[in-house]
Amino acid sequence: MIAEERRERILREVVLRGRVEVLDFATRLGLSGMTIRRDLAVLAERGLVRRVHGGAVLPDDAESPATGARGIGSSSRPLATIGLIVPDVSYYFPPVIRGAGEAARAAGIRLVLGATNYDAREEARQLTRLSRNGVDAIMLVTARPQIDDLTTWDTIAGIGTPVVLVERSAGGAPTSLRIDAVRSDHSYGAEIAVDHLAERGHRSVGLLCRESATAPWIVRGHSRAIARQGLDATAPVVMAPSPRWGDGSTSDVLRAFLDGCLAAGAQAALVLPDELAIGLLSIAEERGLRVPEDFAIVAYDDEIAALAGVPLTAIAPPKLAVGRRALETCVMRLGERDQTPSQRTKLAPTLNVRDSS
Repeated sequence: MIAEERRERILREVVLRGRVEVLDFATRLGLSGMTIRRDLAVLAERGLVRRVHGGAVLPDDAESPATGARGIGSSSRPLATIGLIVPDVSYYFPPVIRGAGEAARAAGIRLVLGATNYDAREEARQLTRLSRNGVDAIMLVTARPQIDDLTTWDTIAGIGTPVVLVERSAGGAPTSLRIDAVRSDHSYGAEIAVDHLAERGHRSVGLLCRESATAPWIVRGHSRAIARQGLDATAPVVMAPSPRWGDGSTSDVLRAFLDGCLAAGAQAALVLPDELAIGLLSIAEERGLRVPEDFAIVAYDDEIAALAGVPLTAIAPPKLAVGRRALETCVMRLGERDQTPSQRTKLAPTLNVRDSS
């Protein structure tokens, strides 16, 4: 690592945390304390830091980033570099990426994006590569819905870079590993949907989910709301596999689900995701059912629900807010390191009522 790169990282540390400790910082970078002290002497001569016992702080006339000032003069270099690893960059994740990007720009932070294509091995490679390239923190959407083995946890522990899980649970993490998590409260979102339908007089609500990271939380929330509202629990709960191109399997699943709902006396359903809900709407209309008079539908995701022939009532996960909060959590962790407990943050989805319920 060249001298100016070291000094830039020292400046970021001072701005983010308000202070740099020589021994701690030297250990993290694998350098000698003498090297860091020489760098601090150069930065102090330039008026960018003030030497104190054991390290350095911002000069007295510098402002913290929280006040809106950069605190290190007129440099246009980013305050920090944060990585964001997602399974893909389509459908669900663009709003999350956009939210993180907006928060990064506002904070003067550079955001570096990587996609794993749902490959857990690529996930480990990207975590290691980003850490070696000197990113200050990493936001991670794991390739698998649940981290059910130690590989990912071991990789996170090994890189030593702060990691914030995004739209994933930190449940199962080793207790020795300090890790933050920010996600939508999908179980609560499913409860909102069932409560909405119950308020409209429905005593039975079916559930159709495509296999996804979100689906298990939706199933739990649906079950909890059914029990709490005292609704009929015989309505079908169906997990639809990913569609196979051109074989009509999705249409078969939709027809069978609607048949099951009607046989159980259920005249309402919660459906994840939007395109599956739009497909169910088409099947219902083919049967001569009026939506919502004969059958009510609530979609889960709200990416394209409003564009359906009958605009669909939908639960909208707070994707933009999740991205922003994850970025802010990274900055908090950089500023406070191990001085605060890890955070497990869940943000509530919202209900957008339209014509289908």
